[in-house]
Parts: sequence; C-alpha cells; structure tokens
Amino acid sequence: MGLIKKGKELWFFEDLYSDTTYGFKVSRVIVPETDTGFQKLMILETDRFGRVLVLDGIVQLTEEDEGIYHEWIAHWPLFALKRPARHVLIIGGGDCGVAREVLRHKSVERVTMVEIDRLVCDLCREHMPAVCAGVYEDPRFKLIVGDGAEIIRRLKGQCDVIVIDSTDPIGPAQSLFNTDFYQSVYDALREGGIAIHQTGALILQPFEAPGSWRQIERSFDDVRVVQFANISYMGGPFSLTAGSKGRGVFRDAERHALKAYAKAGFRTSWYSPRISAVPYPEFQKRLETDKYGEEIVMDVNLPAGSAPGARQVSRWASRTCEAIKMKAFGEPIYADPRLGDGATLVQYVETSAINYRRYGRMAALNCFTCAFLPVNDAIRSSLGFFKADRALCWHVPRGSFAGIKTIRRNTRIFEYDRRGNRASKALMPRLVESVEAFSPSFPFFSSPTTSQFELIMDIYGCDYDRIASSPAVARWAGKEFPGLTGLKTVGKADAPDFGHAKKKTAGPSVVQLLKGGSNISHYSVNWLMIVVNVVINCGFDLEKAVRRTMKYFKGKSAVCWLLPRGDNGRSLKEVAENTFMFEVRGE
Repeated sequence: MGLIKKGKELWFFEDLYSDTTYGFKVSRVIVPETDTGFQKLMILETDRFGRVLVLDGIVQLTEEDEGIYHEWIAHWPLFALKRPARHVLIIGGGDCGVAREVLRHKSVERVTMVEIDRLVCDLCREHMPAVCAGVYEDPRFKLIVGDGAEIIRRLKGQCDVIVIDSTDPIGPAQSLFNTDFYQSVYDALREGGIAIHQTGALILQPFEAPGSWRQIERSFDDVRVVQFANISYMGGPFSLTAGSKGRGVFRDAERHALKAYAKAGFRTSWYSPRISAVPYPEFQKRLETDKYGEEIVMDVNLPAGSAPGARQVSRWASRTCEAIKMKAFGEPIYADPRLGDGATLVQYVETSAINYRRYGRMAALNCFTCAFLPVNDAIRSSLGFFKADRALCWHVPRGSFAGIKTIRRNTRIFEYDRRGNRASKALMPRLVESVEAFSPSFPFFSSPTTSQFELIMDIYGCDYDRIASSPAVARWAGKEFPGLTGLKTVGKADAPDFGHAKKKTAGPSVVQLLKGGSNISHYSVNWLMIVVNVVINCGFDLEKAVRRTMKYFKGKSAVCWLLPRGDNGRSLKEVAENTFMFEVRGE
C-alpha cells in the first residue's frame, strides 16, 4: 500500500502481508521512494516513532525502537561465546545499527560489514545519524560493498560471530536464504563460533523460522531460536535463529552471558541475559516438527452410472479446498473434460495438490498439503459430494525426518463409514527391504484385482540448484522419468514456482499427466526435499524409477510407499498386506 492520503494527513501502510497490514501517520517524507538499483528505499519522519527506514514497502527500523532488534541480534551471540569475540562479520546491516552494538565490545578487534546496497549505507548515515553513532569513525570497522553470499566464501575459519542482518527473503536478500549459503557461513566460523539470522514474525510468517531451523540444522552443530517483541515488526513475537560451530556452545550460553555481561563495562537498554528469549512452547513444537506435510489417499466407490466430468470434479476440488481450509492456486489441470477412465484432474492448493482419477466405478482421490490437514473433514466432504458411503483410506506422513519404522507406525490404512462418521481400526503397511521391492518377482504389479498402482517417494538431501529450477524439474517429469519407465505422457509438464513467500514450501510444483495416470511432485528448496506421487494403471521398472530419480536430483535417501489403488473385493487386511514401504540409500 505504501503512502496513502487520508484527508489532509499522510499515512504509511506496510506491504509485507497480503491479508493484513499496519500503518502510522507520517509528518514528513525525508527521502521519497528511491530506486537504489536493488530495492526501493524511503525514509519517513513520524511524531510517534521518529525517523523510519522503509525498503520495498516494509519497515526495517524506527529510531524509537531500533535498539530492541539491534541489541538482541548483536549481544545475544557475543555474550553467549565461551571466549570473547575478536572478528565479527555482518552481512547486510547497512543502517549500521548492528555494527554500533558490536563495537561496544572491547574484545572485538575487527568488524567487517558486507552490504550489497551502497545507497542504504549512505542515506542512513546522512538522515539517521543516531543509528550509525560513530561507526564509520571507528578504525575497527570496515565496509565492503558487495554480495555477502560471495564474500563469505573467502573467510573460512576467520569469524567468531556472523550476524546476518538481512531483509526478508525477497529482492537482494534471496541469496542469503538457502542451504549453500548457510554452509558457507558455517565454514567461515572459528570453532565455538555462532551465526545468527533474523527469521521473521513467528505468527505471521509461520514457516520462516522452522525453514531456517531445518536449513541451519543440516550445516551447524546446534540450533537455537531467540524470541522477542519489537513494535515496528508487525505480528507480535519476532525470531532470530542461531547456529553454532561445535556442540555444547548453546548449552553453556546462558552461564557465559551472565558472566560476560557483568564484565562488559557497558549497559544495554533492551537486551539482558536475565530476560528469557526462549520461544513459547507452541513455537518450539512447530520448530521441531518432524514432517513436511501429510496426505490422505481415498478410493471411493461411485454410485452406479456415475462418471463425473471435469466440471463436476472441479467442484469437488473446490469443495475439498473449503473443507481443509486451503486456497486453490490457478485453474484445474486436465487433458480431457470428459475425464474418461484413467484420466486425471489436478488442482494446485498453496504449493500442494488435490487430484482425481476414475477407474471404472472407483474414484481415486489424493489430497496432499504441507500444512495441517483435517483428515476427517476431507474424507466426509468427498464422500458427501460423490454420494458414497465408504472410503478406503491411506493417511501418509510426507517428508518425515523420523526413522522409517516411526514413519510406518504413522502411516494408517483404514476404512471410513460416512453413515456412522467413524473410521475402522487402522492397519500399517508391510515394511520390506528395497532389494525385495526391486526384485522382478516382487508381487506388487501382478495383483489381478488392482486397477492402478501408486508409487509415493519422499527424497531427502537433494541438490539445491536442481530442485530450485522449474525447467529442471519439468524436464525430469516430462522427459527423464517417462523415458526410464516407459510411461506415456499426455501434454507437457506444468511446473510453476508459487511457494516463494513461504519458507517451508519455497520451490516448484510439477504436474505431468500420463496415459492412465499422473506424476505430481513438490519441491522444498529449504528442506532439500522432494515429494512425488506417481499413479498409473500399468507396471514399470520400480528400481529405475526410484534410483534414477534420486540420481537426477542427487538425493541422499528416499522413503517409498506402494499403494494398490482401486483394489476391488479385498478386505482391509488384504489391502494392508499389499501396501508396502521401503527405504533406499543413495549409491
């Protein structure tokens, strides 16, 4: 929204969120919106907050409360160290508030600040001198104008603390929010060092801190989230995520902070080691969640003579979105509006997907989401829409970081009766070794009662560049995978990337319709993971499908499920016995 006239008054409203905003009255525009070459900058004067720095429509700091953020992001890691810091690297931070706080530590011999946007430094120094507060006159301070993601690769083992004081993961800060960058940060630290990064509002940006937690956890030896509140940052509790090089650093951090703060020789206005910065229990639970998402898979017997076309199935998808409280993205994807036997309809849902296909009188439904999935609501809604009484269901945890035995226990196979609004006692799939699943004599594709076969793959530790590229994932779905399995494609692969604003789900999604089925997959660039569903009415080389997919995306491991879909006439026990799970390690 930006600057808005309200009668004779000028107001500013923040643009960070599409469904909520906050604003304040502006008394004077100090620096009108200026294109710096990297972002759009404004400096505003207000009666309540003093001067305010705005980048790309988002408040970065106000003179009234900038000290809260700058003191916490600087002093929390510096006082937590076992040994006093000598060299501190700041990436971003062009307003110099972090540098000002770091330079208060007498032990610090060198502060290097890498800022990509020179105009931020110059305009803040000119118009917000209280924030800079003599930083440029301190001989220990050095400014490098450049890309922090590039500079940090030259600093292996040189830094005691690294502060990543960036904007949100858009514009010039995008290169600072990926796993390769975090590995470079780890490599630049000395043993016992700490890196800390702002990771957004815990309520209004719910995937920001968990996504960074997962990324930092892969490279660093321990991870902590620091929680505090800052009025200029909308949404209540705000987070910093820190990683250590070396174990035990955070275990002793509170004790070190109390001692170091007492000896520091200066006092802070907002930070204190006696103030708890531990996240609320609910936020900690979200941080430690061990799965990316969940999926409900349903086989529903359609009433006699029922053969829904694309228009009716599109209404089912819309109804399902309402039931699971998700928003549809774009229009449904299908090849034939008649939706004949084996044809698929897919509806993207906020980087997840709902899909349908029919085999005879059996409707095969999948509903996957990377957020909380109200399973019973999804089932009841689908049964009601298709006027069916029962559904055979598989409830599958997707992208779980638990062991395969735990994942198996959390995979539930059951029948749901709409008339009684109840599910039967759940069973588990059979756990087999991959060598058995890949054997030519493995019985999965030979079942005479199974109309279609589903391979579910969750592949971990994938190559960032490969899974972040829409052309690369489209090439896999449209050419590589059909080529190695012999499955026939219908149309071209659709590969939008519409999850960029959500840390957990950032990355492309792909739909490739197949003759008699579909290949649908989602890519989380922050969790280095892909989740794949292939449903088809014929057999294919299972080992090639799994291993070559892992090789293409450079995945380190995979958890796979095999589901017999459209399996008429079998009991729940028989279905469970013919649902398989196995694990594959990279070669």
